[in-house]
Parts: sequence; C-alpha cells; structure tokens
Amino acid sequence: MRYVIEHETSLTFPLPVREHQTELRLTPRQDDTQRVLAAQIETDPPAELFSYVDCFGNRVHYFSLMAPHDCLITRLHAEVETLVDNPFDYAPLRPSQEHAWFAEQLRTQPRLWSFVLHRSPMTPDLTQLDHGLELPCYDPALPLLHAVQGAMDWIAAALTYRAGVTDVHTPLEAVLATRAGVCQDFAHLLVALVRTWSFPARYVMGYLDPGYVQSPDIQLTTHAWAEVLIPGAGGRGFDATLQLVCDQTYVAMTTGRDYLDAAPQRGSFKGEEGGQPPQVHLQIVRQQ
Repeated sequence: MRYVIEHETSLTFPLPVREHQTELRLTPRQDDTQRVLAAQIETDPPAELFSYVDCFGNRVHYFSLMAPHDCLITRLHAEVETLVDNPFDYAPLRPSQEHAWFAEQLRTQPRLWSFVLHRSPMTPDLTQLDHGLELPCYDPALPLLHAVQGAMDWIAAALTYRAGVTDVHTPLEAVLATRAGVCQDFAHLLVALVRTWSFPARYVMGYLDPGYVQSPDIQLTTHAWAEVLIPGAGGRGFDATLQLVCDQTYVAMTTGRDYLDAAPQRGSFKGEEGGQPPQVHLQIVRQQ
C-alpha cells in the first residue's frame, strides 16, 4: 500500500517567544515493513534543519529559532509504501521452542533488554499498582501471539475509549483509575502487560489508514499501538484500541520505550507565557 501524508502542527503564543529549540520525530521509519519514498520537513518561520538517528532508530530533526515569534508551524510531506500485507505470514515456532528463541535474540541483540526492563509512569510494573484488575497471565503452553491477542481482548474490556480524559503525560495508574483513555493509553497498557511477562514490547507512534477507522469516536490524528517481538516473525504491531494485528494499513513513524521516546515534537523556549495546545492537521491519501 502507498500513502501520501501531509502533517502540519501549529503552535501559537499570546506573546512572542524567543530562543526556541525544537526536536521533530516526524519522518516515517524505513525498515523491512515499510519504505520511505519521499520525506520533506519545513518550518514557518524558516529554520535550518539538522538531523541524527537516535538510539531507537528514529530520524530526528532539530532546529533553533532565535528571533521573536508568536507562531511556529512545522510541516511534513511524506510518501510511504507499507509492506506487511499479511502479519500472520510467517513460520511459527512451537511454544516449547519460543523461550530458546527469545534467549538467542536477547543474547545477540542486547538492546532489546530496554524493551523488557524499562519502567516509567506510562509503562509501570502493573503488579505493583492498586488497580483492582486481575491481570491476564502468560501460558507457556500457548504461542505468545495468542497471549497478546488475548491481552488485547482484556484491555478492550478493562478500558473505554474516551477522548479528553487523559493527555500525553497522564500516568498509566491514572488511566486505570478512570478506566478510560485514548490510543496511547491502550498502547501503553499493552506494552506494560507484555513486559510483565518478560518479553520485549515497544511503543509505536504513526498513522492509520482513515478508511479503516470504523469508530466515530476515534479522530483522524496520529495513532499509537504496541509492537511485540513474536518468535519466528520478529516485530509485529498490535493495536489494542481497535483490537487488530497491524498490517499494511498502518504507517509507523517513531518507536520507543514509551511516548516520551517517540513524541513527534518536543521543544523549549524563553517567553512570558506558554503557548496554546498544538493544533494538528493531518491528511492521509491512499494511492492506487
């Protein structure tokens, strides 16, 4: 599947700010699941962009604006081809082989431990929280894929999708207290749950084909899901919000241990007052 993506974020300030330092993680990922055919970022006011690749493989652009300004607009134009036609098209291992497979992956790729051991307010140790929920257990007699699919069913029963009750900095403990949240909260809960089973899971920020969003409650904006290392398959995306295993209708932008590693835009500035909440305009067009 090929997509053309236009992503614009506007920040406005009641009084001009200065010395604005910004990092952007907007460029879609290039790996064995998708190809980036084109990617261009521009800013208004114009700024000279620099870039690097962070430790999670995300392309990061950064820039400085020293002159006073009361508005900052960042724009991404990207063309991406997604390649995962069928996420179940792989040779599965028997459950008895899966632990040896994981041991080898962790031995040869020690950076995977970050996605097993990391804990944060957004991906805490669920066994240490007073949430009143009975956590689903991992059954070693069943494939991990089945366990993760069962976890998505459990999350759908535990949480209600409701916009406006959380923000990007809401800890998972508060989400579980209200039993409601949005896609990033669903993704964080699945990541945290898989890590309690001692398997690698990471947070993914990206885009979803708008033609596949059936719920009127889910707005067209950036989307979030979890990626779990599945024996025999490698990384596979799991959308706990829609209870789907991710296929070619998902475009991954950034990944990390949680949202803070994968935030599309972060910055700091000097000024008298903070800005308004960012306004995001997104257009995703599927090419035939």
